[in-house]
Amino acid sequence: MDLAGWAGDDFNRTREALQRALDTAQGRARVEAQIALVRFLLARAMDEEGRAALETAASLSPAPDQRYALRILGDAFRALDREDGPDDNLFVQLPAGAMPDHHVWRSVALAPTRWAAAKEGLPIALRRLLDYPADLRSRLLTTLAAAADEAGDSAALNLIVLEMITVDSTGMADGRLDYFRGRLAELKATPGTAPEAALERYDAAAALRRGPFARRAEVRAIELRRGLGRLDEDGAIQALEALRFAWRGDDVETDALAALGGAYARSGRTDAALDIFGLLGRRFGATARGRDALAAGRTLLAAVLDRLEQSPPGGLYALALQARHGRLVTLVDGPDGKLRLRLATLLLRDGYGLEATRILHALTEGATGPRRAELGATLARSLIDGGREGEALDVLARTGGSALEPALAERRALLRADALLGDGDTVRALDALRGLSGAEAARLRAEGLFAAGEWRAARSAFAELAATGTEPTADDLALQGLSAYLAGDADASRGFGEAQRARLAGTRWAGLLDALAPPPADGPLRAESVERDLAAATALDRLARGWRKSP
Repeated sequence: MDLAGWAGDDFNRTREALQRALDTAQGRARVEAQIALVRFLLARAMDEEGRAALETAASLSPAPDQRYALRILGDAFRALDREDGPDDNLFVQLPAGAMPDHHVWRSVALAPTRWAAAKEGLPIALRRLLDYPADLRSRLLTTLAAAADEAGDSAALNLIVLEMITVDSTGMADGRLDYFRGRLAELKATPGTAPEAALERYDAAAALRRGPFARRAEVRAIELRRGLGRLDEDGAIQALEALRFAWRGDDVETDALAALGGAYARSGRTDAALDIFGLLGRRFGATARGRDALAAGRTLLAAVLDRLEQSPPGGLYALALQARHGRLVTLVDGPDGKLRLRLATLLLRDGYGLEATRILHALTEGATGPRRAELGATLARSLIDGGREGEALDVLARTGGSALEPALAERRALLRADALLGDGDTVRALDALRGLSGAEAARLRAEGLFAAGEWRAARSAFAELAATGTEPTADDLALQGLSAYLAGDADASRGFGEAQRARLAGTRWAGLLDALAPPPADGPLRAESVERDLAAATALDRLARGWRKSP
């Protein structure tokens, strides 16, 4: 690559000569003239015009050797633009060998995503860059410096900064040289010492008050002074608020918003911090730098969820978090969906099943394999609890799979039986319980027999449930008593003592045992029997009113 020759000594004369050649050339010569223009634009670091010229050249039906030249130039422009995913770049695919230009573009292509591989040819690349045109050299050195900085590679950054000072100090008057010198001073600073040299460089860059590197240096200076105790959180917030409105729309605003959100969080203003991280997510969540900057927001949300999990059930906080910051939770959550699952669990705990099922639906649809089956079971449980058994059955059918863990497979089978039972399909529910053991299976089997009108079998099933040692619920006790009564088992009804009555007190079943008390033996009417009948009638009335008020 003769980039110095491609750039020419005079921009205007070289551009005019290339345009004249294009106007007169035909056939293969016209493609060659277009390729020469692309080379000129690459050498001058004019990436947008260069891409347009590449498209024009590709439309002229180039020959195979010309297509290969255009592919190489196109990959160079991709590296210049710091595109992600360099694996299909020819500079990455082909061995560099002894070709210095290949080392340059290979290092630049790999730098943003694979720094360890990029720096392998760094010494050769830096020597070759000395002969590149100034504008292109500045762009490529900046890409390499940013990657070395992000990787925390002070040795490599030192080499790059030395070359910037040697050949590009004049062309870097926008503050980038001082910025990277400040970053280098920070990386070299020993722990526990104030990085005064870094602050001096950042202040020099920030004094320019223009360009992205001046603003980025200002952000770092604010963060450093806050960390050193020379600026309190309120002062940092005020400075960052002013800065984020002074510079909008790129990595500088991303860094400023991330620092501002962290400052609000440290000062205890959680709502303001979440608002800032939400804005950061909406504006820059699609960029790699934006996603990295949201890491602090992820930590803050995890702390908020920790606090909500320790709070009493039934509050509005989980619902407010979902309504106000649900999108942020989705943006910062990892591939495993832990934050969203924790929020959905809190919403279910506090009685907001509709909002929880929306989150669980999204998590389930995005999952695969056993994870999808597990999330499907959680979603089915929430749907059953919300009276949506038909939807639960559909979810279980769509999220099943083979080779599930035995515990998960049994859990899903129990959920299917529960959903069938709630959907009124008692026969299929009982069939689904075949071969299942344990307290939950016994309870569902007993409820299924009760729903089918098999009173004696239901009475026995509830008795077997009690024999497992499982603590009976109020529903278990009530249905057991009803089964005995409807089966005509007066002795079993009399067997309920004060302990069972106490368990039913305060529930919708309160008064049931009084209502089911067996009638007295035949004989003369007595006052005590009349009083007992009146008490039973009162209990039935209270029971009926309780059921009308309860779901």
